[in-house]
Amino acid sequence: MSMATPCRILTVDDEASVTMSLKFVFPAPRYEVLCVASGDEALTNLEANASAYDVIIVDQKMPNLSGVELVEAIRQRNIPGEIIVLSAHLTSEMREAYHRLNVHAIFPKPFDLNELRASVGHLGAASATGSWEPDGMTPR
Repeated sequence: MSMATPCRILTVDDEASVTMSLKFVFPAPRYEVLCVASGDEALTNLEANASAYDVIIVDQKMPNLSGVELVEAIRQRNIPGEIIVLSAHLTSEMREAYHRLNVHAIFPKPFDLNELRASVGHLGAASATGSWEPDGMTPR
């Protein structure tokens, strides 16, 4: 990702306050953020343009399609993009499911803004170059 190309982020959360705050956390022109309120809406958007996003930020607890179900659908469709989970409601089973699905980072709500920015910056750069490897920098 060059300095001229913004990091493209898709945020998926049914809480409008979270998605709106992420627009402020990741301002233009460095970031391009699209907020959707459901997993179904995210899949529709991703299927229309599978390579549109460098980073996908997902909540676990949403109506109709949980975060794990959304990530499973993204992986089954081979949609590119680094995935971060933000959630206040994660069991050990959910964490293990995300680990198996190669989620790159998990942050509890409320999340630390600086850690989230660092993770998105790291993953966005890796997504642009195709060079992401687990390095312990991002929490799981």
